Amino acid sequence: MPERTITDIVGLFVFLAALIFSREVAGVVGPYLVIVIASSIGASFALARREKTARTSAVWFFFRQVGLAVLLTASCAAIVNAYRPDLLPRVTVAPIALLIGFMDWPWALGKLQRFAVGSLDLLRGKGGAQ
Repeated sequence: MPERTITDIVGLFVFLAALIFSREVAGVVGPYLVIVIASSIGASFALARREKTARTSAVWFFFRQVGLAVLLTASCAAIVNAYRPDLLPRVTVAPIALLIGFMDWPWALGKLQRFAVGSLDLLRGKGGAQ
């Protein structure tokens, strides 16, 4: 049997999951464990930056950040791989999940909305100089 080496964080978590689950299940569960743990670390920093609120609000914020990372990380890793084929999705999963958990989404989406509205106004001819 050929010797297998663990070369990335996803491989490590697949190995650890294989200690509990079958090999096939571990291949699916391992990457999601990486996403949940990395986004939890990012969300903890985002939670520390927020103004202090009730515990239930903080827990809800934390679960939203982690859930969003679970939903978006694989797609973002595939997009990064499409532009940079040398970066495999297995390698980029953890940093992307950390970044998604770390981001201040209301602020980022507000900036994106202002940019979109400003671009539409510029296209319609309602620019600032009239």
